[in-house]
Amino acid sequence: MYNDRVNNFLETLKTIPKTEDHPAPSDHFAKLFKNFHQDATEQVIREVYAEEFYFNDTFKTFHHIDQLIPYMEETAKNVETTIVEILDVSKSHSDYYLRWKMSMVFMAKGKKIESESVGMTQLRFNDDGKIILHQDYWDGAEGFYQHLPYIGYFVRKVRDSL
Repeated sequence: MYNDRVNNFLETLKTIPKTEDHPAPSDHFAKLFKNFHQDATEQVIREVYAEEFYFNDTFKTFHHIDQLIPYMEETAKNVETTIVEILDVSKSHSDYYLRWKMSMVFMAKGKKIESESVGMTQLRFNDDGKIILHQDYWDGAEGFYQHLPYIGYFVRKVRDSL
């Protein structure tokens, strides 16, 4: 049985208009995420996202740009580098899917962490070309949690025991 979060997401998908076409979905996405540490400014975020949307990056879920802006600005401040390279773009009847590689450098408990991971983002755009659906499919344990002091030890132990 699906949990409430999954059911909520699937129900939300039904309410978000499908994307017919976007001239450059990867360029639009890269405007913010190609060099996230540098580009996560209020101006760029407002250029990329509509006022209201569905956003989930595996850590947080937001529905309004006024919630997203401080989250992204704070996240960008807490990383030394976050570079996202678009590897592939696919289009379904309603969505774009961007497969990407993320390289991230950040500090955790005084230790410099360098992480690389691969993920995918499902996107829908409104008629103005702004994002109205952003759902990441990304292994946060591999890309982030396993590198953290203390918790990383337990994440690696569980992963290695499977």
